[in-house]
Amino acid sequence: MGKNLKGKECGKGICQRKDGFYYARFIDKYGKRHEKYVPTLPEARNWLEEARFADTRDNILVLSSDMTVDTWFEFRQENMIADLVPNTRRNYRERYVHNIQPVIGGMLLSNVKPMHCKVVLNRMEADYAGSTIRQAYITMGTMFKSALMNDLIIKHPMNGVRYFKPVRTVDDIKYLTVEEQGKFLETAQRSHNYAQYALILRKH
Repeated sequence: MGKNLKGKECGKGICQRKDGFYYARFIDKYGKRHEKYVPTLPEARNWLEEARFADTRDNILVLSSDMTVDTWFEFRQENMIADLVPNTRRNYRERYVHNIQPVIGGMLLSNVKPMHCKVVLNRMEADYAGSTIRQAYITMGTMFKSALMNDLIIKHPMNGVRYFKPVRTVDDIKYLTVEEQGKFLETAQRSHNYAQYALILRKH
């Protein structure tokens, strides 16, 4: 049995770290280790009890601390936001695959810090409009908020992260020539938004 910093028993599979957090772990029936860091002993005991119970019921929600951002994103897309309109879910995936995944997709969910989230946004600045960067900001924010609410992380890594890209003035906007519009539509045929693009261009 593990002990706390005062030498008292915490219970099987639980101990207190030097930073004050409690560490709980157990081995499931498949031999995989599950662990979690929480601020109080009751939280550690509750998590351990729920995780062991879920293991006996073959519950897919027993999620270990070695979960990556990629794994959480896919789990959330398929199980937690399936009721959202398809366009919203598609926008989440596009921003994740193109901008978020290359930076933090392979990281452990619990290791993501505000600086990593800021890097995602900074790398978009040169090539993306402010509205698209905002979509990435929202995608990360909602994804990590869900992880926090489900006790997969202790702190929200987007806390303190701010990003504001100035909106272009009318004088800064460059209009496409007819030839450029044709090239754009040719390339956009692979996009699910092709019909909307074509309709907009035909109106002007």
